[in-house]
Amino acid sequence: MSEHAAKSVIKTYFILGPVPLVMDFAGPSEVLRRVNMTQDKVFFDVEFVGLHNEIQTSIGLPLTNIKALPEKLDDDAMVIISGGASQMLGPEEQPAEALLAAENRQISNWLKTHIRPSHSLVTICNGALLAAEAGLFNNHYCTTHHDSLEALTSVHPSIKVEENRLFTEDRNRYASAGITSGTDLMLHIIGQRLGPAIAAETAKFMVVYARRNGNDPQISPWLQGREHLHPAIHRIQDLIAQNPTKDWDVIALAKQANMSARHFSRLFNSQTGLSIPDYVNGLRVAIAENALRAQKVQIEQLVGDLGFGSSRQFRRAWGRHHALTPLQWRQHQATSNARQSV
Repeated sequence: MSEHAAKSVIKTYFILGPVPLVMDFAGPSEVLRRVNMTQDKVFFDVEFVGLHNEIQTSIGLPLTNIKALPEKLDDDAMVIISGGASQMLGPEEQPAEALLAAENRQISNWLKTHIRPSHSLVTICNGALLAAEAGLFNNHYCTTHHDSLEALTSVHPSIKVEENRLFTEDRNRYASAGITSGTDLMLHIIGQRLGPAIAAETAKFMVVYARRNGNDPQISPWLQGREHLHPAIHRIQDLIAQNPTKDWDVIALAKQANMSARHFSRLFNSQTGLSIPDYVNGLRVAIAENALRAQKVQIEQLVGDLGFGSSRQFRRAWGRHHALTPLQWRQHQATSNARQSV
């Protein structure tokens, strides 16, 4: 009797195209490996497939024993498309551009002829582009890494691209921003299929302290403008982050940095790419987003609680980050959450 005979077996394929990004497939596959060990309801029978038996990954490490793309898929199969990272390699290591495009077309053509409505399709990072080229995201919500959003939007006018989202779910079509968010998406899928306890145990094992929701942004305002190395500006940013609702005065902040107000303002802008008001308001808008997601707060209440001088000031700051009004944004989030819970 087979070791997995008592379990429901789900055939799961990781499609590895040219120069796959290691974290795109390693994180989600590790989730499935752990899940197979910790419960006896479902066994995810994982295979890594592609166009070649051996491929080179984004970090230069070769992978061998890659199986051929299957000729037939089970009705309940799950197909996961890894993102590619050929642009991360040096010129001498990159496949020729024409060859790269030809191989991507081969994979898209395979997807077009083999993926049916019963299959679960999962894309990681710019793997979404291969699915989109196959027409599999037409009239579906999806997302991808922020560097590939424009390319995804241009594939077909019916594709409903969600920007700055960790992952999306529309029926049995899933898409993630890639890199670490592929792990978040796989934990979400496991939570749906096997319950939140199994997902939480798996997250704990993988030392993922907080399993992120698909509506969380790819680019966090709390990290924006922190790529620089200037210690005094980092210290001021930490000070602001501790209490972003405070009425921050540029002169007082400059004194904290031991600089003149004029020099401080110029330095802050050059190091972060943001003015002091834009940086503070970005943090306030992030707090407003959490409040709008969690409860039906009144906009006027947010204005006062977040330290804005007027509703007009709040809406101007909000408009720098969102095309939708706060109320429209909240409704959109509620609709998106309802879609993910179905």
